[in-house]
This record gives sequence, structure tokens and C-alpha cells, in this order.
Amino acid sequence: MFPTLGYLLRYLTGWNLRLPVPTFGFFMALAFWAAYVVFSMELRRKSAAGAIPVSLDVRRLMDRLLLWCGLIGFAGALLLAKLEDTYNLFHHPWRWLPRYHGLTYFGGLLFGAVTFFIILRRRGIPVAVAADIGSPGMMLAYAIGRLGCHLAGDGDWGIVVHAPKPGWLSWAPDWVWAAHYPHNVLRQGVFIPGCTGDYCATLPDGVFPTSLYEAIVCFALFFVLWGLRRRLSRPGLLFCIYALFIGVERFLVEYIRITPRHVLLGLTLTQAQLISLGCIAIGLGGIGYILTTSAKKAYF
Repeated sequence: MFPTLGYLLRYLTGWNLRLPVPTFGFFMALAFWAAYVVFSMELRRKSAAGAIPVSLDVRRLMDRLLLWCGLIGFAGALLLAKLEDTYNLFHHPWRWLPRYHGLTYFGGLLFGAVTFFIILRRRGIPVAVAADIGSPGMMLAYAIGRLGCHLAGDGDWGIVVHAPKPGWLSWAPDWVWAAHYPHNVLRQGVFIPGCTGDYCATLPDGVFPTSLYEAIVCFALFFVLWGLRRRLSRPGLLFCIYALFIGVERFLVEYIRITPRHVLLGLTLTQAQLISLGCIAIGLGGIGYILTTSAKKAYF
């Protein structure tokens, strides 16, 4: 894999340049930039259509959104990652509090999205309209972030693959089915013979590259949302479809990811699956409510 951009550049071009920029960090920044561009386009489109106050300074508003969504989203990514370590939280809180548990992209997405809605609502934009504006950009940012996870080999991989690659996938490289993540950024696995440098580990057994699967699916879902945004006139409907999409996608992929699981009401689920169920409920409930109301009003 490519823990830094230097590794990625060498793989793509053969140039042996030292670029110590972390690949995951670069794709996180790229995800924010892509969301910024898409949000700006949708804000301008909604403004031209009269759906939001025309007096808003879109550039200034987007700069503020980028700052606060970035800061609070980063805090959410840290928090949800820490909350997955429930054992130390309840049994050894003095160890849990200062320990770094990594980042959860889902946490960053959720906290950033809530911040986005709050800021736009305070500028006179109804929550449903703000949610529609943000939906395509959030899906695109999630797809880019997941691609960064895969390329860096940051640990968001799946369970060990025991089944052989199916015949319908014969056209694809073996790592699409079972990846070993050589040179992963976490340095997990066994030593790569003859390797020199800081990242010389590879997983001994092939695992599902779940972050790659999510990236592919979410890029496709982004284009679906992007195509629907002009066809849906009911405020909030695009967001509800987004919530349904992201909820179902994440709920299903968790079954083949290595993620801590929790027992709730007799069900063994991951933290992300519990959040996904909430997203699915919001999506289905919102779609049902919006489609059964007669007025095309701006909710909240």
C-alpha cells in the first residue's frame, strides 16, 4: 500500500521521490475540498432558485462551514473511535482517556453534518433544505475518505477471506477479493523479506478490502444523488434518500469488517451498525412523511 504520497508516486510513475505527506491525511483534505466544491455549487443553485435567502454571502458562509465542520467533524471522528473501546472505558478509564484510538470516518461525517445543518439553519436556511444541499457532498467526501483508507492501509480492512475468489470476479486482480495490504501505515502483519524503510509489514492472510468496496459503492451513490438533486422538489427528500443509502451501505459492509461488536436487545452489532439503523429509520420515515404531505414546504 501507500503510507505516504512518496510510495504512491513511485508506484504510479517509478519516480523515487521522498514525499512524507501521509496518504490518508492527503485524502482527508481532498475529501473536505471536494465537499466544499459540491456544497458551494448547491448553495448557489438553491440561491438562484430562491430556496435560500439571496442576501447570503456564499463564499464567506462556505469558509465558515469548512472551518467549523472540519474542527467538530475531527472531534467526532476521535470521539466515536474512543467509544468503540468500551472495555477500557468502564474498567480502566484512566487508561482510556489519554489513549489515542484512531479516527472513525463515520464519526467525522455525522458530527460534521450536524454542524453543517446548525450553521445553515442559523443563516435562515430550513434544516430540510440544508440537508438536501449537503447530501451529495457528504456522500462524495465519504467515498474519497474511504479510498484514502484503502490506499494507506489504515486498518479499516475486513475479516480474513477463506473462500476462493469467485469466477465472476476472475477479471479483477486477486487483491480486490483478498488484500494483504503490504507496506500498510499501521505496520501490522509480518515482515516483508528484503524490505527496507519504515513500512515493511504485510498481512499474513488475505482480508476483504472493505474500504475499497465502500469507496466504489459511495462514488456510485454520489452520482445517483447528483442526478436526483434537480428532479426532487420536496425539501428534505434528497437527504432522506442519502440517509437510507449510507445506512444500508454501512450496515451491510460491517458484517465483513473487523470491528468491535456490542450486544443490544439480543443483537450483536457494531457501533456503526447501530448508527446505520438510525440512518435507515430516518431515511425511510422521512421519505414516507414527505411523500404523504401535500405541500412542498420547507421543513424546520
